[in-house]
Amino acid sequence: MEYRKGYTIKPKEISQSGEVTFTDGTNDVAANQAVCEAYGYTYNKESATCNAFKYSTRINENTNISTNIIGGAKNTLERGSDNILVVGEKNLTKGVNRNVFMSGAENEIETGVNNSSVIAGKFGIIENQGEIVVGGGGFNTALGLAQTSFIQQSGNTTDGTQTSLYTQYITNKFIEKVPNAVIGFEANVIGVNTGVGEGTVGQYGYVQITGAVTFTNGLASTYHQATTHIVQSGHSGMNITAVMKDATATSFGVAVTGLEETYIQWTAEIKLWRNKIQQTI
Repeated sequence: MEYRKGYTIKPKEISQSGEVTFTDGTNDVAANQAVCEAYGYTYNKESATCNAFKYSTRINENTNISTNIIGGAKNTLERGSDNILVVGEKNLTKGVNRNVFMSGAENEIETGVNNSSVIAGKFGIIENQGEIVVGGGGFNTALGLAQTSFIQQSGNTTDGTQTSLYTQYITNKFIEKVPNAVIGFEANVIGVNTGVGEGTVGQYGYVQITGAVTFTNGLASTYHQATTHIVQSGHSGMNITAVMKDATATSFGVAVTGLEETYIQWTAEIKLWRNKIQQTI
């Protein structure tokens, strides 16, 4: 979290009981009422503490109220983190996160990312909706230098226009690029004829994409990949294709090409292997 204008201290972490610890950038310091409330928290005059939420030992007293469950030391849930389960140490949710599971140490989830998990490891970072991450530990304390990710994309086509699939079927959401990184990928892509337009309902194609992409510091990309038709068009009835490519200047993912006048529903299961360096590519 950045410093509020006019203040020289800022929140550092939130304890399991909801108490907010502040820092001046070097040392832990206590916040007075004005500082506490400036950052959107509640000041308890009786205990002279700043609190992010009211702590209760009664779990799930009201199931209509979202709850966070924390097991371990020095985990931090920033404002707007709801329905979070953390098991480990020094993990961080950066705020406005929902329905997240984190296991391991010193992992992080970006602001606004939901329905995602770090299932093991250390120094992993979640940057995409619905992403599952295994932290690779890395080479020092920097995040996301080495990790494995699983992401789902999906979409629909009605013609032969190449179309980028959406992450979690959220409009205009794709996979975030990673600067100064080489990412290996494998994508299993299935397109099924829904029976509207040409062809027969249930006809399908199954394509597997394997390869790697390099992202420079400015997010320029270079792809090397191969596409294999696991089920040939003569068996499935549909001659479909899929590739991995840029979706926008800052994102990438699977792009599919269907058939004219044929309504196809697509899914892509994507596995990513990341090797990010701290030097500039």
